[in-house]
Amino acid sequence: MELWDRAPSPVTRRYAQDLRQWAQIIAVLFLVALVVFDSFAPNRPVERASELDNFFYGSIGADIGRGLPVKVLQVLPATFPEHLPAGAPRDLTAFGFIHEPGERLPIGFSIRRQLIDLAALNCGTCHTGTVRAEPGGEPMHVAGMPANTLDLQAYFRFLFDVAADEDFTPAVVLGAMAERDLLSPLDRLIYPAVIRRMKEGLLAQERRVARFFHPDYPRFGPGRVNTFDTFKTDQFRYYYERHDIAREPPEMYGIVDMPSVWNQAPRDGLWLHWDGNQASVRERNFSAAIGAGARPQDMDVDNMLRIEAWLNELPPPSYPFAIDRAQARRGEQIFRDYCYDCHAFKGERIAQVQSLAVIGTDPHRAWSYTEAMLEAQQDYTAGYFWQFERFRVTDGYSSHPLDGVWARAPYLHNGSVPTMWALLTPADRPVAFETGVTVYDQEDMGFRTEHLRPAGDTYTREDGTVYDGRHFVFDTRRIANGNDGHAGPAYGTELSGADKRALIEYLKTK
Repeated sequence: MELWDRAPSPVTRRYAQDLRQWAQIIAVLFLVALVVFDSFAPNRPVERASELDNFFYGSIGADIGRGLPVKVLQVLPATFPEHLPAGAPRDLTAFGFIHEPGERLPIGFSIRRQLIDLAALNCGTCHTGTVRAEPGGEPMHVAGMPANTLDLQAYFRFLFDVAADEDFTPAVVLGAMAERDLLSPLDRLIYPAVIRRMKEGLLAQERRVARFFHPDYPRFGPGRVNTFDTFKTDQFRYYYERHDIAREPPEMYGIVDMPSVWNQAPRDGLWLHWDGNQASVRERNFSAAIGAGARPQDMDVDNMLRIEAWLNELPPPSYPFAIDRAQARRGEQIFRDYCYDCHAFKGERIAQVQSLAVIGTDPHRAWSYTEAMLEAQQDYTAGYFWQFERFRVTDGYSSHPLDGVWARAPYLHNGSVPTMWALLTPADRPVAFETGVTVYDQEDMGFRTEHLRPAGDTYTREDGTVYDGRHFVFDTRRIANGNDGHAGPAYGTELSGADKRALIEYLKTK
């Protein structure tokens, strides 16, 4: 019998069968790899054509090192509703994010395609606000406006609570994704490891920033953030540890109202930030991107420069309601007499820092930015063309231009005064009031909040009934929430009521 006429041995048959199986597996994996890399090219942000959409959804680079899986974010609120604010919808609008129809995630989230889609915060997160004429009315979403409904602290508290939940497991999350038709065969292979890594990362971040969630620490509430102090415990912690620098309690309460970011070109060269610690719009923008989670090596520089160019020319929003033009004309002269020097672009004292002793407002934000913080920033960004060179330490607060001031309520650097009328009338500044409100107060120029009185551990309305807690309560008695200052003859707070009304009408035209 010839060799080739012999029947294959059992060992030979098994070997041939194994070889065919491996060849099939390799072919399938090769095809999967082609599909994956065709659909999910590494580090490819989802781009938007219009400048507005790019501001809302464009990447600043935070979605590289700090990105969270998009599909997981889509299912978390409905899967873990017990960790949402009481009575909140079971989606990300529970935290005041604005979700446009047809979008996977709300305004303020960029999406970057890697092996899976990852999302992170961007410029639109803190700088897109909402205004309504009446309860239930059509919302107006204003780009560049402070995010008056957004409670970032509550959003991160939710993420940390979910990460600590024993039910935050691949099985539970994959099941929720399957229920919403978000689960592909490839996801079944990839997401178990992704979810475990997400859990570990969130719990590690919670440990770093735990002090900001301690019951004794004042809540940020909607429309506010603490950027510089969180740097000290998170992004810049290595610098503080390497140089054995203590973070003293007085400097750790720099909570501020989110600012507007329109009309930036004439601001370049002025002293920016609430405390006037920066004179470069570009450096300010990159600093904000780091605050949103972008590491220097991940910074999407091209898109940062695109957003910079757009914000330079973005006009302040026009007041959307009726203005008493006769009153506004009378108010213009009052503005020139009391406000122009400090708050007009051509004023002699525009963007100049007034010391705490002079301005009299809550000191904690000014105390927050220290020499150690400045050195840590310079160390963190050294070697980049946008490295920080224009920061400085000050002893007070800068007097900013008032363009679009109607949309920048509440007022003072920490958002402790709800309306312009209350700012001009210190006796009417409430001890406590709601925030996160979108209905506009067209008379007093601010948001139509309930002014509340403390009653032990609760609050009462002006009619004496107990407040039901529909919105967040800003309590000016808490540390860093003080509403004193910006008062006296030089600030127009001793004008007659009629003159204040005329000034408010004029400010609506700015």
